[in-house]
Amino acid sequence: MPRIVWINKSDWLKPGPIVYMGLLNALAFVQMGLPTDYFIGAGPDSDTNEDLADFYGQQPHDLLAIHRIKDQKRGQRRVYSVALENLAAYCSRGEKVVVLTREIGALSLLLRLKAKYPKLKVLYEAHDYYLTTRYLKKQGLSISDLRRCWSEWMLIPKTDGLICLTEHQRALYQQGFPKLPIIALPLGCLTPTKKSTLEQRRLHRRIVYIGHLHHFKGVELIFDLAGRLKHGNVQLQSFGGNADEIRSLQNKAEQEGLGEVLQFKPFISPKSLHEILDNEISLGLMPLLDTFYNRYLTCPVKALDFLAHGLPVLASDLPSTRGVLCEAGFYCSSKSVTDFARNALMLLDDPALYESASAVSYGRRDELQWQLRAQAILDFVEKG
Repeated sequence: MPRIVWINKSDWLKPGPIVYMGLLNALAFVQMGLPTDYFIGAGPDSDTNEDLADFYGQQPHDLLAIHRIKDQKRGQRRVYSVALENLAAYCSRGEKVVVLTREIGALSLLLRLKAKYPKLKVLYEAHDYYLTTRYLKKQGLSISDLRRCWSEWMLIPKTDGLICLTEHQRALYQQGFPKLPIIALPLGCLTPTKKSTLEQRRLHRRIVYIGHLHHFKGVELIFDLAGRLKHGNVQLQSFGGNADEIRSLQNKAEQEGLGEVLQFKPFISPKSLHEILDNEISLGLMPLLDTFYNRYLTCPVKALDFLAHGLPVLASDLPSTRGVLCEAGFYCSSKSVTDFARNALMLLDDPALYESASAVSYGRRDELQWQLRAQAILDFVEKG
């Protein structure tokens, strides 16, 4: 069995899903009995094992080595060089190693190492798509976009395989790289023990949004939905965004008379978030706008958080949301607050419907377990 190595340039304890998803990816292989290294930016000084338990809600494992690498200078990616030093050591002593990363900046270094150690397997996990930049023209192309496009064309075909998050993303890359092994796998789901009863959760009549507060995430619809549900004894909560965004949006809610029903809060730790989802939330909300990225490229982490707790999900009707939620979603037009409000009240006012919808969410959760994803990646490597 191989050693698994994950490389992520972001900092440990960074708010948002990027580091957390990398950690859960790594833990999935550990739980299969594979020694796994997770190379990550150092982040603030702290005890890593305490962070695992208190912040991420996970337990340390003898097979998991978390390497927190501090950059010596601003802009320097020392995490890459340290990871390569360790990879070279593993390869030189004959270990079978599979290295995975979502960092395009690490690929050239990894491919150079692979030239020296041909048995090293290098997989790239795509969280975007830059073989063409046409869909980015509306927002304005940057030098970074063009550099990313060139890097993808030059580097990805030289890897041992590409992991995509959606089937549409896989099809797009396969057109550009017809001979490259490519697989589509959504991100995984945790399976926490259910603590609260479904009826308790339904009676909270509380809807939650999780994530960044960009326009294309559907923030305007959240305000419209709060207005529609204001007199239905329904509350909306949002977890995510930076301090300035939260302050501005909460002020807007107060000015529009929605302060009692709509609350914006910062990102919280994954452990705290899962406790809230299990005990205080009735429905999950995913009001993504119909953009190229939202439609074809994303696997919304918020969907996986909702499914982990068997929450019914109100979602924009897009290929990406249907791909991850399947029958667990209550789909709405991304332009219709009426659709979202109608489905919300339908679920919250009907105990039997709510219970059956939760059962479907739990079923979809079990199909998306992290270990199943890890096994699919191992099978993919072996076939390649």
